[in-house]
Amino acid sequence: MTVRPARIGQSNRGSVSVGQKVTSQPVTFPAPKAGLVTTMDIASQQPGTATVLRNFFPTLTGCRIRGGSTKKGLAADGGDLVSAFKYKYGSVEKLFMATGTAIYNMTSPAAPPTTTAADVSGLSGGNWCTFQHTNAGVSNLVCLNGADDRRLYNGTTWTTSPAITFVDGTTMPQLNYGWLFKNRQFFLKNATLDAYYLPVNAMGGAAVLFPLGGVMKKGGSLMTGFSWSLESGDGLSDLCVFVSTEGEVAVYAGDDPSSASSFGLKGVYQIGKPLGKNAWIRAGGDVLVATSDGLTPISQVFQRDRQALSLVSVSRPIEDDWKKAANATGGGWTLTQWPEQNLVFVTFPENSVVTDTTFVLNVLNGRWSTLSNWRALCYATLQGGLFFGSLDGYCWQGDITGTDDGMTFGATYLSQFAPADQFGQRATGTLAHMYFRAKTKPEVLLFAKADYDKTTPTFSSVTVGDTTSSEWDVGLWDVALWDGVSDQNRYQFRQNVRASGDMLAVGCVIVSGGLIRLDVEVDLATLQVSVGEASA
Repeated sequence: MTVRPARIGQSNRGSVSVGQKVTSQPVTFPAPKAGLVTTMDIASQQPGTATVLRNFFPTLTGCRIRGGSTKKGLAADGGDLVSAFKYKYGSVEKLFMATGTAIYNMTSPAAPPTTTAADVSGLSGGNWCTFQHTNAGVSNLVCLNGADDRRLYNGTTWTTSPAITFVDGTTMPQLNYGWLFKNRQFFLKNATLDAYYLPVNAMGGAAVLFPLGGVMKKGGSLMTGFSWSLESGDGLSDLCVFVSTEGEVAVYAGDDPSSASSFGLKGVYQIGKPLGKNAWIRAGGDVLVATSDGLTPISQVFQRDRQALSLVSVSRPIEDDWKKAANATGGGWTLTQWPEQNLVFVTFPENSVVTDTTFVLNVLNGRWSTLSNWRALCYATLQGGLFFGSLDGYCWQGDITGTDDGMTFGATYLSQFAPADQFGQRATGTLAHMYFRAKTKPEVLLFAKADYDKTTPTFSSVTVGDTTSSEWDVGLWDVALWDGVSDQNRYQFRQNVRASGDMLAVGCVIVSGGLIRLDVEVDLATLQVSVGEASA
C-alpha cells in the first residue's frame, strides 16, 4: 500500500482517529490546619480540611499522631471505670476513678495485674459530679452521684459529714449535681425541677429549696448548672445558670437566693437537649455545653434562637458525626479538658452506631479529630499527663509510648476531596507526594480516593521512632544521647497510587509500634492527576 504524502495511512483495521490529548497536572492539598470536617457536601469542601483524621491530635499547624497507652491501674471490683476526677490543693494532687460501686485512688496504683483496693466501696452509682470548695484553710472535694450520700474528700480522708438536712423529706442520695456559686453550694435533686443551696461558706447544715418549676415551662427536670461570668474567670458579673433536660437555660444574677431583690431572673433561653450533667467545659470567658444540636457557646443564647445556634456551634465541622452519636446514646456524655495541650476530649457511652470513638477538640483554633482503639469511658489529667478509664476496671495513661499496651495502632489522614479541573470532568490520580515533620523518618503509606470514598487501606510497616532522642520523657534511659539534637526535620514521600473519579483526595497511614511516642506531623501534599480520556 502506497502512502501519499501528508495523508494518514489506511489499513485493514479501519480509520485511525486522533484522541483527545491526555494532560497531567498536580493538585495541591494544604496541611490539615482546618481539622476534621464532615459536614460539607462533596462540591463545597475547603482546602486544608480532612474527611478522615483518626488517631491524630489537631494542632495549630496541622495534626500530630497521638502517642500510645499503657495500663496504670486495675480496680479491684473489675467494673468499667465510668467517672474520673481529681483533687488538687497546694502541692497535693490526686486522681480518682469510679466504677458503679466504688471509688479508687489511681494516683499511684499497683501495676496490673495486681488490683487496687477501693477508697470508698458499697456504692450504688458511678456517675459522679465533683467540685472543690475551700474554706478556712481546708479544701474539700464535693462528690455527688444521685444514688448515695454526698462524699467529701479533704486530701487524706473520705467522709459523709457534715450532713445536709432538708425540711421537705429530701435526702442526700437524691442530690445528683452541684456547683459553687459565690462561695455557696448549689445542688440539683434527681428527676425534679428543684434546686437547693447552703449558706455562704457552709459545708453542711440546712439546705434551702429553690424551686424552678414555674420558670422551666417545658417541664423535664434539672440536669446541670454552673457559674458563668461575662468576663474570663469569676468576676463581678458572675451569673448562676440552671439547665434542664429539655434544653431550657435559666440565668440568674445576684448574691442571695433567699431575696428576690438581690437574686433575680435575667431570662430563660433555649438550647438543644444537654447530653449529660458533666457535658460542659469552660473555654476562656465562655461555657460550652454539649447538646443534641452541637457544642453550644452559652454566650450566644442571648442573641440567637435554637435554630440559629447550630450555625455558631463549635462542633459545626463534625455536625453529622456529632448528631449520629447523640442519637445513638441520648445522654451520658462527658467533656474533659487537657489544659497543657489545649485539647478537649468528648466521650459518650458505648453503642453499636458510633463505636470506639472519642471526639477531640483543639480549643485554640476549634479544630477536630477522632481517637480510636482506646475505648475510653472517661478522661482526667494528673500533673500534666493524660489518663482515662476504660472497660473492666483498667486505668490507662495516654499519649505515652508508641504502642497501645504493646500492640501497634494506625493513624489515618484523608484530605478534602477536590476536582482536578472542572467539576464533573473525570480524572485519575497516579502519583502522591506528601511532606511530614518529624525527628526521625517515619514509615508511610500514601493512597488516593475518589468521589467521597472514605475507606482506608491497611499497612503493615511499623514506625518505631528513635530511642536515642534527646527529648525528655521520650528518649530511653541509658540509650538516649541527652546532648543530641531533637529538632524536627522535613521528610517527603512519593508513591504511586490509583484512584479515578470526579473528585479526588490524598491520604496517608502511619503505624506506630515502638517503645517511644512518635512525633510525626502531617504537612503539605500533592496528587499528580491525569484529566481527560485517552485514545481508543
